[in-house]
Amino acid sequence: MQAIYSRNGQTAGWLNHGVIYDRNNRYRAFISGGVVYTYQGRHLGRLDRGFFRDRQGHAVAFMHGAEGGPLPPIQEIAPIPPIPPIPPIPPIPPIAPLEPIGSLSWSMLDWEAFLSA
Repeated sequence: MQAIYSRNGQTAGWLNHGVIYDRNNRYRAFISGGVVYTYQGRHLGRLDRGFFRDRQGHAVAFMHGAEGGPLPPIQEIAPIPPIPPIPPIPPIPPIAPLEPIGSLSWSMLDWEAFLSA
């Protein structure tokens, strides 16, 4: 499991085999072809070189080693990852819209708003 950090460097969630879990160990989204979708098939954004980007291309969160985006803050030491529950089989995702070029700015969305968009 890899920690996902907010724009403030706090642990926001986890990524495990393409499934995004929140801090409460609930599966919230999945990644298919670099695109982030909810389990209802809604397009949220993308994962690009370690940055989670919103639909406008702005960074929402990042993982250790992220490149090509805004300057990441110092990350907190992530807590021990929980044992993830088995997520449902993801639906066949719709064709994602063309993604904008990634910006060097942070999004106005926080992590929870991104996952709920």
